[in-house]
Amino acid sequence: MEKHLIFMDIDGTLVAKDQKISNKTRSVVTELQQAGHQFYVATGRKYSSAVDVAKRLTAQTQVIASNGSIYSIDEMLHKKRLSDKALQFIYQTITAHDLPMFFFGEHTIFYTQQLPSYLQKNDQSRIGSSEEDFRFIDSLETLMAVSQRIVNGIVIADEREAELEQVRKILEESGLLSVSSSHPNNIELIPLGVNKATAIQAVRNSLAVPQKNIISFGDGLNDLEMLQASGVSVAMGNAVDELKRHAKFITDTNVEDGIANFLIDYFS
Repeated sequence: MEKHLIFMDIDGTLVAKDQKISNKTRSVVTELQQAGHQFYVATGRKYSSAVDVAKRLTAQTQVIASNGSIYSIDEMLHKKRLSDKALQFIYQTITAHDLPMFFFGEHTIFYTQQLPSYLQKNDQSRIGSSEEDFRFIDSLETLMAVSQRIVNGIVIADEREAELEQVRKILEESGLLSVSSSHPNNIELIPLGVNKATAIQAVRNSLAVPQKNIISFGDGLNDLEMLQASGVSVAMGNAVDELKRHAKFITDTNVEDGIANFLIDYFS
């Protein structure tokens, strides 16, 4: 069978809330890699967190991180970052609405306001791995002093979806960055013209794999472009309805081995 490239979102797709990868999924991916197919995780997470998950899946799994801002091809790392103008505009806009911001480097999270307890404890494996991974941003000057280290960011605010939608429109109309969302409670802040699909395009062009042999799995709206760029687009059973409407296939949920079950059927 011709070589395929398979891209998998992490949260809500490859893993559940406990951050574990099932033995069934690991076994299926390993078998397909041995047959010559190549796998990537494709996530909004920072690079070091994405690498951790990829290596827990298999040693050969590659990475697209920060919603396409960082990706690897044959062990070479490619990176784009939010511009200084974008960072200034984001900070001023979000601060005016008193919303919390998180900016991601390859290894560090820069945050404003108070770090939520779910990032410090229960969900720390989702974004960070130790206290040293976090750095507080108390002003625009502090942010700009580390601007060269910042790749992308996110705004997270539960129960303020209406206000988030207003802010998202302001950010979109600025023309300084790309925005997306993996959940109604957030706005993903991404370098202009970048998304998971642009990274996939770069990877498949470099590896000379036709679009019909691109398989992607996702569950959130920040996976939409990725699915649209793939010959075989698969929404998880737990995916948001809009993503399901754009996918060619719907598989089982992330806790029901949806990725493994689809791949077994597809390659059998």
